[in-house]
Amino acid sequence: MSADEIGTDKSEAQGTLAEPKKTVAAGKTFADVFEQVLSQPSRWLALLGFLTALCCLVIIVMFVFTRLFAVEPSEFQLGGTNTHILFAKKQRRGGDSEYVAIVNPQGWQTTAIPVNAGDHVSFIAGGKICLDLNEISEMVRLKRSYEDEWEKKEGLRENDPTDKRVPEDFFTEEEKKSLTAGRRWVDPDGYDLDVFKPRFRGRRDRYLLPDKQAGGLVGGVSQESIEPERSDAFFIGRKAEYTATKDGTLWLTVNDVQYSDPNNRYLFYNDNIGSFWVRIVVKAR
Repeated sequence: MSADEIGTDKSEAQGTLAEPKKTVAAGKTFADVFEQVLSQPSRWLALLGFLTALCCLVIIVMFVFTRLFAVEPSEFQLGGTNTHILFAKKQRRGGDSEYVAIVNPQGWQTTAIPVNAGDHVSFIAGGKICLDLNEISEMVRLKRSYEDEWEKKEGLRENDPTDKRVPEDFFTEEEKKSLTAGRRWVDPDGYDLDVFKPRFRGRRDRYLLPDKQAGGLVGGVSQESIEPERSDAFFIGRKAEYTATKDGTLWLTVNDVQYSDPNNRYLFYNDNIGSFWVRIVVKAR
C-alpha cells in the first residue's frame, strides 16, 4: 500500500470519527411545533387562514340562527348566583318577548326580565334538581360497601372478561330498599311532602310555599336589587300562567326551607344541586 493510500484511509477514518452522531427526539413539544410554524411562513399563513375561516363560519351560523328564529343572544354564563338568560327573542306582535333561562337551586335569582302590572307571563320548564346532596353521598358510600361485601362473598373478579356477574345481582331486598332515595331527583313540579317527608315534621311549615311541592320551580316579582318576599312568591312547576300584580323584575328559585337567620337565609339551599331551564314569554298588557 502506498503512502498516499495510507494517508487517504487515515483522513477518511478521522473524518468519520469526527462526525458527531445525530440523535432523534422521541417526540415534539408544543414549543418545537410552534417554532416550526413561525420559521416557515407557508405554515403560518395556512394556520392564520384556517382560524379566519373558522371565525367566519361561526359568524355566519350565528347570523342565520338569529334571523331564522328571530332571537338574539343576550348572555351565556355558567355558575355564579344569578339566573342566566341564554337567548332573548325580539319583541313581535304587540310587544311579546320570549326568553330561555337557566336557574340553579341556590336561592332567589334575578332574571333581569322586566314585567309590568297586568302583563301575562307564561312558563314552560324542565331539568332536574336534588334537595339533598348528603343523602346522595351516603347512598353512593352505602352502595360501594355492598359491592365490596358481595365481591368477597361470591369471589367476583373485576377485570375478568369471562366473569359476567356483578355485585348488584346479589343485593338483598333490604339492601335495594336502603338505596332508594327519600328525596329523589325531581323535575320542576317537585315532590309531594306527604310522600317524601322532611326529617322533622315542624320543618314543613318553613318552606317558601308550605302548601306546594318541595323542590318545585317558584317565581316572584320584585325590584332588581331586592329579593322577593314570601308574599311575592308563586308556584310555577313545569308549566304555569301568571298575571303580574305589580311592576318589577322577574325572579326565580325553588321551594325549599327558609332559615330564620337573615344572615344565612339559604342555609337549607346549600346542599341543593342540579338546574332547571325555563322558557318565559311575557305578553304586554
